[in-house]
Amino acid sequence: MTLAQRDVIAAFLAGYSIESLPRELDAPSEAWATLPPGTKIYLTRLPNAGFAETLAAAIRLRARGFEPVPHLTARTTRNRAELREQLAALVAEAGVEEVLAISGSQTEPAGEFSSTMEMLDTHLFERSGIKRVGVAGHPEGEPNIGEAELALALERKNAFARTTGLALYVVTQFFFEAGPVIRWERRVRELGNELPVRPGFHGLSGTAGLLKHAIACGIGDSIKVLTQHGGLLRLAAVHAPDRLVSEIAAAAAADPASRFAGAHFFPLGGFARTVSWANAVAAGRFVLEPDGRLRVDERAPSPR
Repeated sequence: MTLAQRDVIAAFLAGYSIESLPRELDAPSEAWATLPPGTKIYLTRLPNAGFAETLAAAIRLRARGFEPVPHLTARTTRNRAELREQLAALVAEAGVEEVLAISGSQTEPAGEFSSTMEMLDTHLFERSGIKRVGVAGHPEGEPNIGEAELALALERKNAFARTTGLALYVVTQFFFEAGPVIRWERRVRELGNELPVRPGFHGLSGTAGLLKHAIACGIGDSIKVLTQHGGLLRLAAVHAPDRLVSEIAAAAAADPASRFAGAHFFPLGGFARTVSWANAVAAGRFVLEPDGRLRVDERAPSPR
């Protein structure tokens, strides 16, 4: 590995963001002490969890010196009034400037919103003081939505960002193969996407956890690649997104027009291990092995 290669990978992970469940804030872990100040912590909203839990977690994260990025789900939000109240509380009580707006996993909406775009069309986000909104990206598709519909939704979000000036960006699902994600980014860019894209990498989790979350998220193509021709054995060795990070970082560096912009992590039960690994890679404390694996090495020379 050349120093330039390590520079590219380390720079791509600098300023990474990561997901956390509100209850994980109470878990005894050194990870919270090692997270860089100002790290963006995305607060996952479970289907059966209330907004009060999200707000309390956001307040605590802000007090600890982190940047809370709460999930707001369309299908669990009853109406405009509730959305307005939630946004106002997040801004006023937790200093929230950024949220992740998603449709949500439940099939039936609880009220008048069934999609992210329907929430955005209320214009409550920008009026509340929110400055940045993340939206979901689906490089491998979405089980209940067709490819044409996904393309139209992304086109509408681009138009919304241009019209309102609200900073929108895309966070992708996690994945086990970089090639399709690189091709997807290029394809949506050719179709007119101008929004930055933060690829979502899986965290350092065991095989069972990775498979369970992959099936739940509908990333079937990645699972097929890993399980065909003895691929399940390779899945058993996937504990860190080594090759994924190095390949996406290299693709972003090689294409000046790429919309890839930084890394996001879904710990999938491995929060502390993921933080430790991401910190080491962002600091350049690793060696790139011939097989694409990033081996953390405290003796590695620092990037330039």
